[in-house]
Amino acid sequence: MAVPAFLYLFHFSPLAATTASLAVVAAAAAAGAVPRIRLGQVRMKQALTFWALGIVGTLAGSRLAPVIPEVVLVTGFALVMVGAAAAMWRKSSSSEAADVPQRAAWLLPVVAIAVGVMTGLFGVGGGFLIVPALVLVFGLPFGIATGTSLVVVALNSVTALLFKFDAWDSVDWHVPALVVVGGLVGSVVASRWNVGVPRRILERGFAVLLVILAGWMVLELFLTPA
Repeated sequence: MAVPAFLYLFHFSPLAATTASLAVVAAAAAAGAVPRIRLGQVRMKQALTFWALGIVGTLAGSRLAPVIPEVVLVTGFALVMVGAAAAMWRKSSSSEAADVPQRAAWLLPVVAIAVGVMTGLFGVGGGFLIVPALVLVFGLPFGIATGTSLVVVALNSVTALLFKFDAWDSVDWHVPALVVVGGLVGSVVASRWNVGVPRRILERGFAVLLVILAGWMVLELFLTPA
């Protein structure tokens, strides 16, 4: 949600929007990870392993972002949004208590690098890929995988932000700072407001919103004169 906001509400360039988004995603993931750590719902060893394996992808994505045409960057981000929506819709239809699938160790470096590339390119966390990978490879329960993924997202985002140091000057950092503060306040309010709202409704509603935003971004990109 941060990237479209920076693009269309604050008129950032795609590179500046994806760079600023990293700061927002890192702050949000870290804020979400702290209570999970206190509750024992994070496996730090697995989180650090996933992050370390993905550093090469994070570096590659961060360095490719400045040289990729803006139309490709925005279109790619829209596709990532659709993928996230599909994963969230599928998750809303599944049971968290389902049996853990057979482990596949080869999947870990592949997904870790892919998530790193997406983080560096598009300024997204990639949790919709991290959680299934943690469940599949490490056999973590879904709740533990979700908490662990927040640590991975925070580490990946900070790493990508450091790798994109040469894009810092293109960002008006007052805006993402205000977004971070507003997001933290909003999360506290929303966590109290949505008590009693079925998880399935929240997840499917957000999935639909992502698809609508992705479609609008592509239409705006190709139909609006430069």
